[in-house]
Amino acid sequence: MIKIGLIIFSATLIIGVIVYSWFNRDSDRVILTLITAMTIGALGFITKESISNKTEEVSKEFPIAVFFGIPDYRPLNIRLPYGHELSMCLQEIEETDLPDDSKNIDISFGEEKYFDALQYVIVKEIFGRYSKSWNVVAKQTQIPSGKSLSWQSLGDTGKEVNIGDILKYFPDNYFLNRGIHRNIPSHFGGKAIFPPSTKISVENAENFKKTTIKLETTYIDVDIVLSQLGSSVGIGEYSQLLGLTTSRQHINVGDQQRYGNAVFLLEVKAEQNLWLNGHPEMKTHRNWVNSIIELLDNTFNYELIREEHLRQYQLYGPGAVSNI
Repeated sequence: MIKIGLIIFSATLIIGVIVYSWFNRDSDRVILTLITAMTIGALGFITKESISNKTEEVSKEFPIAVFFGIPDYRPLNIRLPYGHELSMCLQEIEETDLPDDSKNIDISFGEEKYFDALQYVIVKEIFGRYSKSWNVVAKQTQIPSGKSLSWQSLGDTGKEVNIGDILKYFPDNYFLNRGIHRNIPSHFGGKAIFPPSTKISVENAENFKKTTIKLETTYIDVDIVLSQLGSSVGIGEYSQLLGLTTSRQHINVGDQQRYGNAVFLLEVKAEQNLWLNGHPEMKTHRNWVNSIIELLDNTFNYELIREEHLRQYQLYGPGAVSNI
């Protein structure tokens, strides 16, 4: 109310000055004074905004980890929020496409296939969450059973996009070429609602595995970047967390060759429109960006997942880490 009052007061003064100048338009003194005052005011406004109005950016990055084994390279029995979707993808690998060596893990093959799987899983996770509205408020909270994501939809209208309209930008994806995305129900990720006039595009790096999903709106632009970090033989501390080092399934040096892991980096970067920082719609778009970050962080951030696995292991033992 204070801002509205100040705007009305200022507008009244300006209108009054202009009306007075109009009625005295034959006076060079009045017109010169009007032009001088308006020019100084405009220059002062432009100078102040040039100094204080900066491009506002927000970014978050975190690793995504996957664990797999021979002979079929499917995910190991580790509790992951995205584990089921990965399993649905990896079961589509045709036997004739698997590496010939059935005794030693081919981590390059695993890394390549899981990169393709994550491309699809990340898009599907976003579409599944925004199937009803893009105007949401999301926040991660700690509850007795672990971390939870609160999700409040405010039901604003927007642009409806079918998942196929974005997946078409992944022409070389192994699993999409086998039709894993077909017949997805709308409320399970078949369509999503984005801010009005959103432009969606995808950039795939040619020299290495890196995908950038670009969401461009009038008020704010978002880049979601997935890239490879590396892969290695074995599953590290998860041998202990799964109880394999103290059971008949003890992993020895030779057994390590049967398992592998790959780590990817997911980055979310957003940049506001410099000229619309104070627009009334900007707050809603900031909430939208924050909800994307919270969603992907809560679902895929391996650092948070590992922390929770260690906590569950200390409380309940290996059974709490296994996806039983």
